[in-house]
Amino acid sequence: MLLSHPGKLLLDHLKNVFLIGDCILMQKKTEFESFSEHDIRQLNKLNLLTHDLGKATSYFQDYIRNLDDNTQKNDERKRHGLLSGVLSFKIVNAVMKNEILAFLSYMVVSKHHGELDDFTNFISVISGDEKNKTLLKLQFESIDKGKLQEVITRLGIDFDILGYTVDEFENDIDYITSRKVRKKVKELMGLEIFLLIDYLFSLLIFSDKLEAIYNSENMNIEEFIEKNTNRPRISSDCVDKFKKSLEIKNIRMAEWRNRAYQDVLGSVENLSLEEKILSINLPTGSGKTLTALKAALRLKERLIEEKGYNPRIIYVLPFTSIIEQNFDVFQKVLGTTESNVLLKHHYLSQRVYQWEKEGEIESLSDTVSEHLVESWDSEIVVSTFVQLLHSIFTNRNRKLKKFHNIVNSIIILDEVQSIPHRYWNLVRETFSAMAKYLNCHFIFMTATMPLIFSEENKEIYELVKDKRKYFEEFSRITIDAKRLTDKTTLDEYKTLLLDDILRYKKDDFLIVMNTIRTSIEIYSFIKEELKDEAEIYYLSTNIIPKERLDRIKKIKESKNRKIIVSTQMIEAGVDIDIDRVYRDFGPMDSINQTAGRCNREWGDKKGLVTLVNLVNENHHSRPYATYIYDNVLIEETKKALSGLEMIEEKEIFHLAEKYYVGLKSHGSDESQKLLDCIKELRYREAFECGKDDKNSGVFELIRQDFNTVDVFIEIDDDATEVWQEYQSIKKIKDRFERKRKFNQFKKDLYMYVLSLPEFAVRKQVDIDEKDITFINREMVFNTYDKDTGFMRDLEKDYFF
Repeated sequence: MLLSHPGKLLLDHLKNVFLIGDCILMQKKTEFESFSEHDIRQLNKLNLLTHDLGKATSYFQDYIRNLDDNTQKNDERKRHGLLSGVLSFKIVNAVMKNEILAFLSYMVVSKHHGELDDFTNFISVISGDEKNKTLLKLQFESIDKGKLQEVITRLGIDFDILGYTVDEFENDIDYITSRKVRKKVKELMGLEIFLLIDYLFSLLIFSDKLEAIYNSENMNIEEFIEKNTNRPRISSDCVDKFKKSLEIKNIRMAEWRNRAYQDVLGSVENLSLEEKILSINLPTGSGKTLTALKAALRLKERLIEEKGYNPRIIYVLPFTSIIEQNFDVFQKVLGTTESNVLLKHHYLSQRVYQWEKEGEIESLSDTVSEHLVESWDSEIVVSTFVQLLHSIFTNRNRKLKKFHNIVNSIIILDEVQSIPHRYWNLVRETFSAMAKYLNCHFIFMTATMPLIFSEENKEIYELVKDKRKYFEEFSRITIDAKRLTDKTTLDEYKTLLLDDILRYKKDDFLIVMNTIRTSIEIYSFIKEELKDEAEIYYLSTNIIPKERLDRIKKIKESKNRKIIVSTQMIEAGVDIDIDRVYRDFGPMDSINQTAGRCNREWGDKKGLVTLVNLVNENHHSRPYATYIYDNVLIEETKKALSGLEMIEEKEIFHLAEKYYVGLKSHGSDESQKLLDCIKELRYREAFECGKDDKNSGVFELIRQDFNTVDVFIEIDDDATEVWQEYQSIKKIKDRFERKRKFNQFKKDLYMYVLSLPEFAVRKQVDIDEKDITFINREMVFNTYDKDTGFMRDLEKDYFF
């Protein structure tokens, strides 16, 4: 009998992979135009049933039965991906009589253990490589066709492998790459085919990996299938119940939040389900998080009732720092810890997956947990923009294994203005295609809505009826912009701050700087001059995460007067309420985000946000804003604010519109280049970047123009214990066990890790080129300041 894994029959593996993948697909409703749902189901079925037929070679069978024989480990004749792909092409074409679908099967199956490749490389790997042709022929000749025919027959596939000759096989290799087939596939290329390939690839790699993991853990796949078929139902009423339990701190704000909540809910009730690009555009502090969750849950209920499919909800945020607080709120709303109901996923989150079994909550094994967490197998997933967008714009196997769970989902993008302008067109076209073909619904959520989609052109549907009234009637802050026409030096700024802090003795102050250097200089000045006036805090990415979290907690809990000096990291959803905010100039959305920390709860006294145009007098009076922000963003902000001095909160909406209209006029060559690559299936050009490759065309949501180094700061006894545990994990010989242990532990490790510019670290310590650079207790004194963090050469304008 043929084996697929040690002790596992190939027949059983293929059957199980089919049961998993088909079960998932049958719950989906897609609307591809070029192929019927029946065709896609049939193609998916054949992909799942044929993806490992290449394991029938004598070379693979000898290898799998003699794993201790190291002589076979690197024998390329045992490889099965490409051979499986060629056989899948033959079988799909024979059964479905469709060369295009057969070629898609060849692509998906041949790369199911690797990364999706460029269309041209799928051609050249066999048409232009005689070595591969010879290898494929050798492998095909080694197959015991009698045993393989038994597998194919028992899988219910109508194909005669016994009568399939070597000559026919060689002809089919040429046929796959023939001009006729190439032309047919090229004629259909575009976003539809791109999304279909990703969908089929995801179904295959997820199912294949899950079956192999369940087999190694001696688990029954029927349990997964039963859970996946009978998914938990979540009533949208849970949000209403939670809202009623909340303490009301400010009646006026509570009334506004409830009004917006009911407004959005009314829109969802009357929404045409064909409207799939939606928005919630409300001022900061309007309770958008719970409003969006309620809207998504109610939309989910309507889609189940009216469309017959059950969407998952994906809630993404720009920063990992705010995932924890949102996840905690959702957990309270839902009242459960089951991972198949609510899941958290980012690069530091623990890979723990638990569900209820026989009335008890049980955690699945590390391997199963990691697979299900990274595949987003849950009703509600809380994650990051990076995780979402790099799982759409990618050819990576590991990232694409969650793509099938993005299909049919309701995707909430909180603080959507975080998507860089250079990717607006890319996102607009791709999301539109996902809405059309994959039945995805998108909810864009922000106080400053970027013009990725045009409401005026009916490309996006606003769920907040007459949203302008919320902006016009909010009167919490005034923005003082009269200093923007002047250049202000740091010394002049210090004088301004000192005067105002001493004049307004009862007010809390937040001072937001654009660079690390200026933030440290202002903090040091204030601490020296005003240490008796208030509690003084410093926040930036220059401080280890553990200390940042501790300081934010203290700021929230303290009843005393506070002065906070920060970089723009304070914009990342840090929920604090400050009387007076001072900010170095930046883009409109950043200004608005910072302003959202001022008089957030609409207290009795109006808040004031003061903007200044700080310049570096040692660098030709260059504005500090230009060190970190794109010139286009700065120029369009200047245009929007031109001629204004005192700006009321009600004017922010109009100014943001003006800013985004200006941005949109610039277009984006980068988006167009990526779209061209995607539509032509040039995966590597779009998504792969070598270590030293500065190709700006590669999709990269967070871009850096310099290399960074991870540095561990052994700041206290707890840090010492964490580092010792890390060293122990590295010594584990089994790489899978080592990886599992590290995934459980890395959140603790990275609480003490800074990601710093390489050139800044080299001035202080020797860099560990292969691992995290370690700064021990003895070195901390000379490299890490307890208040301002990693010590840098402050003659340079560090901005990261």
